[in-house]
Amino acid sequence: MPLGKAAEYGYLSARCHVLRSQFIDSDRLKELAAARSIGEFVSALSMTPYAPFITDISTEGVHRGLLAAFEYQRNRLTGELNKRYLEIFKLFFNTKYALLDEKTANISIAGAGEVFRQIDIDYIVSLEKSMRKLPSSERRQIKKIVGSYFDLLNLYNLVKFRLLYQLSVEETLSNMLPYAGKFTIAALTELCSAKSLQELSVLIKPVLGEGFDDYETFRQVLYRYHRKQLLSVWSGYPFSLALPFSLLRLIEIEISDLRAITEGIAFGLDSKEITSMTVGG
Repeated sequence: MPLGKAAEYGYLSARCHVLRSQFIDSDRLKELAAARSIGEFVSALSMTPYAPFITDISTEGVHRGLLAAFEYQRNRLTGELNKRYLEIFKLFFNTKYALLDEKTANISIAGAGEVFRQIDIDYIVSLEKSMRKLPSSERRQIKKIVGSYFDLLNLYNLVKFRLLYQLSVEETLSNMLPYAGKFTIAALTELCSAKSLQELSVLIKPVLGEGFDDYETFRQVLYRYHRKQLLSVWSGYPFSLALPFSLLRLIEIEISDLRAITEGIAFGLDSKEITSMTVGG
């Protein structure tokens, strides 16, 4: 089996390592955040893989170019995968965007909350079914990534609905996604006892490995936890489906940072404010 996997995924693994070496580090992100205009920002991206896709020097043009770059890499990394294994990639890197568009289009309808919850449940059921089709070693690695992604979303929702909106525990939990890495519904129920971000920090520091004092550092700590799970799969067996899966998620995060920088420049924010909007690097 290992020799077969090496033959099947050797080229893909090599491609993943090359693309990973081209990520923008934190110092470079800070330099990009200091750009004084969209034109200067685009010029600074000229030596990155995104440059060929940005043909319109405007906020919207940059966003379109970044999306096109992601779609190109997604198709390139998944184009030769076995159909049995391709399903999880399509669900996580295609379908979730379509579902977000569906939610946006129906946000004003009566009973939207219940509709959205059912959409989320159906989506997660599909994810779980697709993961069961993977070999056990691949399934464990990808479940770790997907679990930490939903942990991130659920902790965001907990802060939003429990601490900011001050909803009841029951109302807060109704907004949680029924999938977890380390933060199960039982764990999230306990976390609802926190009355402040500082109390929440004390409760989850043993899992995340570090605490936080405000919303900005909360975001940074959450993404470092998620990133740690993403990078953990790179130290295992080199011919794994988890590598392109992790890589695509890392690209998503980097593109999110570049979009945030674009928006910050367009709104005339200073470089420090813009940098605080990023989470990667």
